[in-house]
Amino acid sequence: MTGRADVRIAAVLWSMLALAALSHAQNAQEAPDRAELATRVELLTRQVAELTRMVEVLMKRTAGPGNDAGTGAQAKPQPAAAAADQAKPVAESAVKALGPLRFGGDFRLRLDGIFRPAYNSRNPEDASLPHVQNIRGRYRLRLNLNADLHPAVSFHGQLATGPVNNPLTLDQDFAGVAARQPILINEAWIDFHPRKWFTIQGGRLQEVFADNLRFLFDDDITFNGFNERMVHEFKKPVMGVRRFEVRAGQYIFTNPGIAIVTPANLGATGAVLGTTGRAAQMFHQGFLLEQGLSAKVSQVFGTDVQVYRNPNQIQFASTTAGVPVLVQNALGLALSGPIAGTGNATTTAGGAIYAARNFQVARLSYRLDYSGFKSERQDYPVALNVQAARNTGTGQHERDALLAALKIGRIQGRWDHSFLYLFAVKGANSMISQLTDDDLGTASGVNIRSHFLRFDLGLAKNIQLQNLFFIQNELRRSGQYPNFFVPLGSFAPRQYRFQEQILFVF
Repeated sequence: MTGRADVRIAAVLWSMLALAALSHAQNAQEAPDRAELATRVELLTRQVAELTRMVEVLMKRTAGPGNDAGTGAQAKPQPAAAAADQAKPVAESAVKALGPLRFGGDFRLRLDGIFRPAYNSRNPEDASLPHVQNIRGRYRLRLNLNADLHPAVSFHGQLATGPVNNPLTLDQDFAGVAARQPILINEAWIDFHPRKWFTIQGGRLQEVFADNLRFLFDDDITFNGFNERMVHEFKKPVMGVRRFEVRAGQYIFTNPGIAIVTPANLGATGAVLGTTGRAAQMFHQGFLLEQGLSAKVSQVFGTDVQVYRNPNQIQFASTTAGVPVLVQNALGLALSGPIAGTGNATTTAGGAIYAARNFQVARLSYRLDYSGFKSERQDYPVALNVQAARNTGTGQHERDALLAALKIGRIQGRWDHSFLYLFAVKGANSMISQLTDDDLGTASGVNIRSHFLRFDLGLAKNIQLQNLFFIQNELRRSGQYPNFFVPLGSFAPRQYRFQEQILFVF
């Protein structure tokens, strides 16, 4: 691939040389002054020498087995104008491409503050809580690698910062004295797209219904497994319907490798003693329907269902006893603590069995998009999003969740800005806390009622200033229902969180 690119660049240089020679020859015929003619001849000689040297270097790089020059093949001649047009994008892309790989990424600097008053309990059933005041600097670095391996096959990879035992964040704190922070594999998948309407991915990948709305899943979480998408776009809309899309995902959380379940391994998850230990998995399938209402307004309807197998293993991985059984053997290293992100109701305080018998989360989603209005300097599109979910795998209380979000504006250039307001309620049995957002629900991903406000401002191309503000209340307390214990109860005072960050995209 690199050899063919160098041959093309060599052809460009030869074409530029030919143009220069032709131009000087024409000027020589028209120039009556011998001194001026001698100056031009000297200039042409220097240009010829320089271009010849560059061509020789490039041709040496392309020589060798498997390259066009090495096999005796020659680059096809091309018009000088086309060659000159080609030279510019080749030069510009050289910085971000190495062979078949294309590079990109982003870097974010964040000020993060969490505040909550102390709670002095007068109820023996409720524990007193100290105040929370955590103000810290944080950063996130993500490096993306992409490659087209075949017309029907592509690769995507991402290396990212983040603590190993917390899949809900890629942020690194300004801490650890001066110890260096790790950078880990966050995404790595192969994308197979034999037809325009069909795509399948395999590896460590984004959840197939991820929408960055902090509802079902955290923005930063990725899963091991597979997903598929089938899309039909109508050439002529039918009753305004322009697009119909079916999606499915199959994700693998654990591989216990346990031949016989004992109290020392998976017994704490409720698995039957003496049986073979089975993996924890999640299957997610559904569809989206896009309909145009007018030239400026469209809407998208969606429905999907998540079905989990052996979900208690996820909770078990968040205990001291569970992390060496389910996590450390897969990573090949010992973690400083269990997997973060608890919040669900369990049958015992701090136990490894969810109060919800199963997790079969059905969701309905609706989005209304309006092209919006314009000021003298920017567009203000408007998007309204409403989502509702119910865990149909349990008859327990607190199995429902709701989200409503309104966004105005879009950032495309300097001083562009956007506004977002989001309201969410997530019951303690509605979804799995270890997978959902850890900013909207700080210290408890579910059993929360939260308000979220955001204001973004463009400072320059690929640079944004972002301001996020969260207000959080807990919904229920332990013992409020039978077999219902939550890490953080409704007696906890209201919690506030503020994040101000600068995002650099490259």
